[in-house]
Amino acid sequence: MRNLAKRRRGTVLPLLAVSLVGACGFVALAVDVGMVAVAKNECQNAADAAALAGVRSIDGSANPNLEGATSNARRAAQSNRILGQQAVWGNVNVTHGAFHYDTSTEIFTPQFPPVAPDTYNLTRTQVTRRSATGFARMLGMSQFDVTATAMAAHRPRDVSILLDFSGSMNNESDLWNNEGYLGSANNSPNNTDPIAPKFGQYWSGGYNNVVCTSTDPRVGKCNVTQSVLGVPALVDGFYRSNRGAATPLRAFTSEPYTGPENYATTNPGDRFMKKSGTSTTPDTPARTVQEVTGATNAQVTAKTDAAMPSYVNFQGYTKGPGYWGKTFFIWPPDPASTNDWRQKFFGTTNNTKLWDSSGNWRTPSGNYTINYAAILDWIKNSGDNPFPTQLRAGRILYYDAIPTDVPASAYDHTKANSLITDPNQRFWKEYIDFTIGVWRDPFGNIQAPGSPSCSYGPDFASGTVKITAPVTGYGSVPTTRMRPQDNPKRPRHRLWFGPMTMIQFMLDTKLLPGNATDISMYPAKLGIAGALQDIRNNHPNDLVSIGLFCRPQYSGDPAGAGAFSNVLYSLSREYDEMIDSLWFPPNSGTNDVRPWDANGLLVPRAYGDYASNTATSYGFMLAYNQLSGSTTLKTKSAGGLGRKGTQRLVILETDGMANVDSNPATSFYNAGAGKSHYRIMPGDSVSSGGYSEQNLMKVVQAICNKANGTAANVNGYSPNPGYPGFATARKPVIIHTIAFGAIFESTASGTDQTNAISLLQKISKVGGTTFPGSAGDANNGYKWCIGNMEQRKSKLRTAFSAVMDDGVSVILIE
Repeated sequence: MRNLAKRRRGTVLPLLAVSLVGACGFVALAVDVGMVAVAKNECQNAADAAALAGVRSIDGSANPNLEGATSNARRAAQSNRILGQQAVWGNVNVTHGAFHYDTSTEIFTPQFPPVAPDTYNLTRTQVTRRSATGFARMLGMSQFDVTATAMAAHRPRDVSILLDFSGSMNNESDLWNNEGYLGSANNSPNNTDPIAPKFGQYWSGGYNNVVCTSTDPRVGKCNVTQSVLGVPALVDGFYRSNRGAATPLRAFTSEPYTGPENYATTNPGDRFMKKSGTSTTPDTPARTVQEVTGATNAQVTAKTDAAMPSYVNFQGYTKGPGYWGKTFFIWPPDPASTNDWRQKFFGTTNNTKLWDSSGNWRTPSGNYTINYAAILDWIKNSGDNPFPTQLRAGRILYYDAIPTDVPASAYDHTKANSLITDPNQRFWKEYIDFTIGVWRDPFGNIQAPGSPSCSYGPDFASGTVKITAPVTGYGSVPTTRMRPQDNPKRPRHRLWFGPMTMIQFMLDTKLLPGNATDISMYPAKLGIAGALQDIRNNHPNDLVSIGLFCRPQYSGDPAGAGAFSNVLYSLSREYDEMIDSLWFPPNSGTNDVRPWDANGLLVPRAYGDYASNTATSYGFMLAYNQLSGSTTLKTKSAGGLGRKGTQRLVILETDGMANVDSNPATSFYNAGAGKSHYRIMPGDSVSSGGYSEQNLMKVVQAICNKANGTAANVNGYSPNPGYPGFATARKPVIIHTIAFGAIFESTASGTDQTNAISLLQKISKVGGTTFPGSAGDANNGYKWCIGNMEQRKSKLRTAFSAVMDDGVSVILIE
C-alpha cells in the first residue's frame, strides 16, 4: 500500500505542473484579450474622431482641400491614444467621398469618389494598431493587430428658402412716403436730393413739397438720384450703350449748371409770368390770369384770359435742374391756341375736363384724350431730350427706339396696355400715362399720385383753388375762354418727363431691373447671396431651393398681374445659378429680355403696390412641394426632389405684411407620406382671396405634421389640416423666420409691426423655433435685420448662417 501511494504521488505532481501551466496560459490569454478589447475600443474612438475631423474639413467648393482634410483626420486620430501610444500616421487610412442619395431606392449610400452633381461630403477612416502581447507570447502569440473603421458625413438636409419680394420691400426708395407704419411721416417727401426747382409753383414753400427736410430717421431714404446710406443711386444703373460695350455709357446725366432752380441767370425754357405790379424777378410768379392782368375782383368778368399776354419767346417747355427733365406744364397756359398745352396734348381748353371742382386732375375717359404722338414728338424735339435713344439695365432692353406714336386703339384709355404688342410703344405709352398720373394697372384700375402705387406725391395748392366752367361770347378766338380766377392744384412730379419719374415709374409698376440698387432689396440680396456662399462652403450635403413670393399669377388674372408662381431654383446645389437668379431674369445669359415677355416678367424684383401682393401662404405651398418626393411634381419641374430621411428646414425672410390668400381649386393631393403636394403646378387653377391667417397657418402646420397627418409636437396649430407632413420622431421639421425691413425698425408706428411680429412668432412656434419680440433678445435677436443698409445686409447674412449652423452639422453613419 505504501508503494502504491508513492506511485500515485509521483503521477499527480507532473499533472499538476501541466495544469498550472495551462491555467497560467488561460490567464495570460484573458489579460491579452482584455487588452485587445481596450485597443479595439480606443482604435474605434480614434477612427470616429478622424472621420468627424476629416469631414468637417471638407467644404462645398468645386475643389475642396482634400489633402488638408486627410491631414486633419490623421491628426485627430493621433490625438486619441491607443494603449497609451499615438496611432502611427501611416496606419490611418483616409478616403473621401459622398453620401449619395439613390432616387430609385430612396436610400443614402457611400460613394467613392463622388459623381456629379454630388460633392465631397463624406470621410471614411480606417485605423490599424499593432501591439505586442503580454502573457500570450508564452503561447506563441507575440503580437496582435486591431482595426477600426468609421464614416462621417455632413448631415443631409433639404432646405427651402422663401424670400419676400412683395411691393413693400422697395418702398424706402420712393420719392414720396405712403406707408402707414411711418406714422406722422406718412405722405411726406422722402427725397433729400437738394437739387429741385424753386420757380413757378415751387417758388414759395413749394420747394419743401418735393424735398425732405425732416430729421425723422424713418424718412429721407430715397436713392433715386443720389446715394443714400451707402446704397448707390438708382439712376446710375441704366445704360444707353449696346450690351457688351467696352465702355458702357450711362443713360442719364444730371444737368450741369448751377443755380438754375431759381432761374437766376439762365432761362431753360419758358419763364412763368410774373404777378402784375411786382418786379421783374421770377420768384413771384402769377398764379392766375387775374394776377397776370392785375384785374380787381370787380373787373374779372371784363378781363378774361383774352386780355392775358402771350409768353415772350414761347418755347413750349420748362427745363428742370438735375435729373428733373422737362415739363410742358405752365400756369396760366399761353392764350395762343397753338401754344396752349391743354389743347395740344389733351385736346381741350375746358378746365373742368382736366380738373374737378377741387382742382384734382381727372382721368381721361369721358373727359379728354391723351395725344401720345404730340407728347412723344415734344419729348424728342422740344428742347433737350432727357432720354437716350435706347435704354437697358440688368439684361433688360426697355426700349431700343422712342416711337413716334402708339397704336390707334391705345388712344382708348380703357383698353388694357397688354394689348400693345410693340414693346417700345407699350413702354412709352405706360410711362406717359404714369407721368400724367393716370396709369392703368393690369386689373384696369387707375393709380393716382400720392399713393403707394404712384409714389411721387399728390398735387398741392398754390393759392386759392378754383375750377369753373368756361365762359363764351367774348368775340375772340377761341370763343370759349377759361375763367381768370381758375387755379388748379399744382403738380409735384406729375407732368415732369425725365429720369426721376421714369425710375419711379419702374419702382411702382414692377419694371426695375433685378440688379437695381433699391432700398431695401439691394442689401437684402447682398445678404442672401453671402448666405448662399456660406451654405455652399459649410453644408455640402444640403440641397437648397430658392423661392420668391409676392402675388403669383392667379387663374383668371390679366396678363402680367402676378409673378413667381414657381420657385426660381428647385432643390439643388447650383449656388452660382441661384445667386445669379437673385439679380437677373432667367434665360438672359447672352440675350437681353424685354419687359413683358415670359422671362421679363420673372425679373427678380419687388412687385408693384397696385395689388395685394404678399401671398405668404403661397410661398409655404411652394416650400411643401419642394420638400416632397412626389413624382408628379418632378414631371412638371415643380418640386418633388425631397429626399427621404433628410432633415427638412424652411427659412422665411419677410417684412411680415401678408395680405392675400391663395386657394388651389382642388387644394391638396394626398398621396401619403413624402409623396403629396399642393395643386399649384403649371396648369392648375389657383384663385386669390381675402387674407386669412388661419389658412396660412394650415399650410405651415401641414409641412410640420407627421407622416400620418398629426401634429409632430405640442406647438401644433389648431385647426390641423391633417395632411401628411415631413416630421419624424428623430427629425422634426424646423422653420425659422427672419424679419427684414423698415416695418421692424424701432421707429415704426401703427399696428403693422405688432401684427407682423405676432405672425412670425406663430409660424416659428409651429416650426419648433422662436421669433423674438424685439431685436434686443439675447438668444434670437439676430433674426431682426434692421438698421442702416450695411447693417441690414450683414445681419441678414449672419441670421442665415446662424440658422444653418443650428444643431449637429456632421454625423457618424458607421
